[in-house]
Amino acid sequence: GHSLKEKGDAAISVAVSFATAGTLWSTMGTSDFAVVCMVPWLVMAFWLYMVTYLQHHSEDGKVYTDDTFTFERGAFETVDRDYGTWVNRMSHHMMDGHVMHHLFFTKVPHYRLEEATAALRKGMEERGQTHLYKRIDTPDYTQELVKQYYENWFYIDEAQVVREWKN
Repeated sequence: GHSLKEKGDAAISVAVSFATAGTLWSTMGTSDFAVVCMVPWLVMAFWLYMVTYLQHHSEDGKVYTDDTFTFERGAFETVDRDYGTWVNRMSHHMMDGHVMHHLFFTKVPHYRLEEATAALRKGMEERGQTHLYKRIDTPDYTQELVKQYYENWFYIDEAQVVREWKN
């Protein structure tokens, strides 16, 4: 569980957020608050959720048990998704450099993800390990989200569960 201090900090954060929103709403009025605060927040929340969901779901994703999971196996189950040049640039390559982020999150800053991902791919190719790496072109990301929801939301194919690791 969480410590009493952590719970208190979380409660204070929620209270400050609601107080700020309430103050803005009462000061701005409903329509201005909706346009200036809520619409951008909803767009950002959708984008963050969509990107996070798609980076951690794919048709061939594996599900590990407590006995077979390792940090590296989990990292290679994430997906580098290419959303197109401009979207990748605007998001600092956090989506098309996601595997590298999971492998070396304490060592590689986001502004170096593109370069580091290229080096990772090259090194894996040289070692014949490209089968471990997943990169999926996803220009139609909203349609991909719907597809992944429909096909993989609550459904885990028993064949995807790794119960025993074989070298």
